[in-house]
Amino acid sequence: MKKKIIPLLLLALTVVAQLNAQDQRVYSQFFMNPYVLNSAYVGSTGYTTAFGVYRQQWMGLEGAPSSAHISFNTPLENNLSIGAMASNDKMGAINTSAAKATAGYLLQLDKKQYLRIGFSFGGGYTSYDLEPGNDPTLAALAGSGTSFIMADLGASYYYKDLNVGISIPNLLGRNVVSTDGFSQVELKSYENIMLQANYRYLVNRDLVLEPHVIYRFSTVNMPQFEVAAIAHIGHVVWAGLNYRQQYGMAALLGFKIQETWALGFSYEYGNTELEGFSSGSLEVSLGYNIGKKKKNQKQAISFIQNFDKTKKQLDRAEQRRQQLAAQRQKAAEEAAKPAVAVVEKPQPTENNTPATAVVPATTETTPEVVATTTSKEEFVSETLDPNIPLLERTTEAGVWELGATYIQTRADSSKTSTVKWHDALTATPVSDAELPPSTVRKGTHFLELPAGHHVVAGEFEDFQSAEDYSDEIFQMGYHGAIVGYVSALKQYVVVVHKGATMQIAMEEQEVWSQRHNLDHVYILNVLN
Repeated sequence: MKKKIIPLLLLALTVVAQLNAQDQRVYSQFFMNPYVLNSAYVGSTGYTTAFGVYRQQWMGLEGAPSSAHISFNTPLENNLSIGAMASNDKMGAINTSAAKATAGYLLQLDKKQYLRIGFSFGGGYTSYDLEPGNDPTLAALAGSGTSFIMADLGASYYYKDLNVGISIPNLLGRNVVSTDGFSQVELKSYENIMLQANYRYLVNRDLVLEPHVIYRFSTVNMPQFEVAAIAHIGHVVWAGLNYRQQYGMAALLGFKIQETWALGFSYEYGNTELEGFSSGSLEVSLGYNIGKKKKNQKQAISFIQNFDKTKKQLDRAEQRRQQLAAQRQKAAEEAAKPAVAVVEKPQPTENNTPATAVVPATTETTPEVVATTTSKEEFVSETLDPNIPLLERTTEAGVWELGATYIQTRADSSKTSTVKWHDALTATPVSDAELPPSTVRKGTHFLELPAGHHVVAGEFEDFQSAEDYSDEIFQMGYHGAIVGYVSALKQYVVVVHKGATMQIAMEEQEVWSQRHNLDHVYILNVLN
């Protein structure tokens, strides 16, 4: 009985193959590499990524379908991406090999919404492994084959962690068997459309949940839906279930190695009609993120590295938090020490009348500077002109100075004005004076930046965003970045260098501005 049924099954598979030639291939672990289903996902991982999959349908059944593919895709500059894929599908006596190349583009709609589009073009060859016997039709096919070209088009929309995709997997229809050896090219965009959606939910730093749903619409085959749910546990294991209409349930299990390699398995029990002839279907997938994540990726989602931060980044962040806690404690201890006021003794003038000296500011609020003298210049008073903004200059020694304009009154009540220069960081003029651009006074926040010339690479409204950016800079190999707060701006800033003088800060600012992905670098001067 078994010998009679198997040939009938193979005949049915051959007939189905002619229909499925118009449809996309099916994989239980499509979520590992969505590029295999939709060209819009080319370069979407943010890495240069390679994938390979082998699927054996209905194990134990001679001549049962098997599929294999390898793919490669990578993002480029200017929101472009490219990829390529090669595949082999064997179904009974029919063997099809194909390859295609893909180009993609990422369009940013706003800060949280993105649209990807992709287009693939390629070709393939179908051969027939037949034993014709006395059948003249089969004899004509034996040893021959059919060449064909193929194309597909896709788009995917992203809003935060939600993704919705649509694709036309077969823009060009084809025939499995053609008498002249080349399948006729005909636009068949209406015959097959695939819709898919998934959402990534970060439960905590060690658990991510991902539900997926697919609907395949076809005018040549029965429509089909598929759902899958995966849980990523830690940064090492994932497990889940898949259900495909007309096929049944599949168990999913996979492992990650250093969040760079991914090895996945799926086992599908299969249709009850094949019970006794097949032990189910097995699928094995292997993925690899090559090198580091590409820079300037505005939007990227990787299955292999799917947490907001890698375990290595989390460990670094914890180390930085400990360092930050130590800095806070030290700052608190310094603040608890009693302030020591430094007052210069008045120096006698030529007529032995003491003149009031300018005292360096030791508090946040510096009193108005008023000098009284009866020197030979006959100035009896001197006050700061509040209507003239402070001037600024850098000396040859690199010291940054602020110039305050003073109104001087003589004994005869006549007045004149003059500019006096002060070291900005040690003898700042009055606190209510208008400061030059990119200059602020030190506040009282426990993370407040100290007085100095700070080379800033980014501003953020919350601490975590600033910390994340600091970690990115750390990952680039620049380990001196710190996070601080600026009360005057009400923002957290990431500082990559603190210059001893303005000249040094300017030199460092120029160097950092030329580094990749750090084009918004400026000097922020903080005064006491």
